[in-house]
Amino acid sequence: MTDGLRFPELCVPAVRRHRALVLRPWRAADIPALAAEMSREYPVGGMWPRPDERPVRTPLPGGAERRAGAADERDAARWLASQDRSWRDGDRLSFAVLEADDAGGCVLAGNVGLKNREETSRIGERETAEIGYWTAVAARGRGIAPAAVRAVTDWVFDVFAGASLRQIMLVHDVDNPASCRVAEKAGYPFRELSPANPPHWLTDGHIHERLGG
Repeated sequence: MTDGLRFPELCVPAVRRHRALVLRPWRAADIPALAAEMSREYPVGGMWPRPDERPVRTPLPGGAERRAGAADERDAARWLASQDRSWRDGDRLSFAVLEADDAGGCVLAGNVGLKNREETSRIGERETAEIGYWTAVAARGRGIAPAAVRAVTDWVFDVFAGASLRQIMLVHDVDNPASCRVAEKAGYPFRELSPANPPHWLTDGHIHERLGG
């Protein structure tokens, strides 16, 4: 994998009331902000564990568990190290989403992650990838999620033009209308219903899909 693929920095310019965004691979300096966000509301979108790692398990009603990313600052550091390995291996690509602030710096606004739908091989070696995201509590309702998902999607299709990748799926719980709106605004029209399939997918979901080219 080339350095250009391992360490991209995507910029979304400010438009009217929307501040500029920067998307880049996660860094150690992001750990406190990530841990603080998880203390407010546990984010899961796009924070998939690698196949060879023990996932964090979050209890759900009825005794079920959701597998996702880090649970505290120590877990955040381990998760970030796994993302470094994923960028090197090319099988999972996670971006920290940063929003410009009034002081001339940036604050953590979310995450966008990409993996192969089959959970094997490097991105670009399979026809179907899956994108996921979460948005920081204070950053919601301001168009950050669709802008970030669009930016990563455009970058992926550009970088892997000519590879096997043909489409990217965005999947969410069927009772999450906000994610439906994000998908549509990001250019992912609804494709079909995905029935629950425990332990891989615990509830019915919507599959949205964007085609390359």
